[in-house]
Amino acid sequence: MSFTNPIVENPYPYAYAVTAVAANTLYEAVESLVAGTYTITFTGGGTLNVDFYNGTTYIGTASGTNPILYNLGTQATNFKFWCTTTSNIVISLTALALTETSGTIYTYTSSQTITLTGDAYCLLVGGGGGGGGGQINYSGIPGNGGGSGGWQTFRANLTGNLAFVSGSAGSGGAQNSNGSAGGSSSFFGYTAGGGGGGLAGSFNSPGSAGSPNGATGGATPATYMTGSNGGSSTTVNFPFWGIVQLGGGGSGGGSTGLVSYAGGSGGGSGTDLGGAGGAGAGSASGTSGNGQTGGYGSGGGGGGAGGIAGGSGGAGGVGALFIVI
Repeated sequence: MSFTNPIVENPYPYAYAVTAVAANTLYEAVESLVAGTYTITFTGGGTLNVDFYNGTTYIGTASGTNPILYNLGTQATNFKFWCTTTSNIVISLTALALTETSGTIYTYTSSQTITLTGDAYCLLVGGGGGGGGGQINYSGIPGNGGGSGGWQTFRANLTGNLAFVSGSAGSGGAQNSNGSAGGSSSFFGYTAGGGGGGLAGSFNSPGSAGSPNGATGGATPATYMTGSNGGSSTTVNFPFWGIVQLGGGGSGGGSTGLVSYAGGSGGGSGTDLGGAGGAGAGSASGTSGNGQTGGYGSGGGGGGAGGIAGGSGGAGGVGALFIVI
C-alpha cells in the first residue's frame, strides 16, 4: 500500500545563515530572498550592515545592532554584508509581503439603485432639519438651529441591485416660521432618521437629533443675545469619508433695541458641518441674516431676529450614502 506524504514543503526557506569570518571585511552571498519582513540576528556584538541587491541594482540596507528588523520591499538575488566583529549571522523570513489596493469612495445624494458589487463599507446619513426663522422685532427671538440626521455605518456584501432612499433636506423656516424636519435615508436594511426642524418664536427649542447618533441644533438662549452653537453627533467609526461628526445648525443671533448679536456656529467636525445661524439686526434699518445651509445630513442654521425683518432659517443637508469598496 502506498502512502501520501502529508507534509507540504514550505516554498520559502525560513532562514539563511552566513558568517563574517573577519571583522570589517566585505562578504557577499548569492541567494534569492522574496519580498517580506526579515529578522536579522547575529553573534559577537558590534554593528552589522547588510546591503540587498537584485543583480547589480541596489535595493536597500539593513543596519544596526542585534537584532535588526528589516522590510525588504522587492525580491533580492544577492546581498553584501560586513560586521564590526567576527559574527555568525542568521537572516530569517518572518512575514511575506502582500500587494494591497486602496478602496474607491462613492457618494450618493439622491434615491437610486446601487449597482456596485462586492464587500463594502457603508455610511448612511439621514437628512438634516432646517433652521427656524427669526422674528421681526427689536427684541425678537431668533430661530433655533435644525438637528442633524442620524447616521449608521455597516459592512455589506453588495449584489448590484439594491435600492437607496435618500432622506430629503429639511427646509429652513421663513421669517417667524418653523424649520421642517429632514427625511429618513435607508439602504441594505438600515435606516438613518432625519433631524428635527428648529422652531421659531420660542426659546430653547432646537431641532431634535436624528436617530441614531445624530446631533441637536443650537438652542436660542433666553437672553436675546448671541446664538448658541449647534451640537455634534457621536463620532463616525469608519474614517474613510473625512466625516468625523455631523453637526446641528447654530441658532440665530438676537437683537435688543439697536444692538445686534451674531448667530451661533454649526456643530460637527470633518467635511460636513452644521450651518451657522444668521446674525441679528437691532437697528431700524437693519435686516437680520439668514441661517446657512448644513452639509450632508447636517442641520441648517436659525435665522436672526431683526427690527425690520427676521432672517430665514437655513436648509438642512440632504441625506446621503457613502460607500468604499
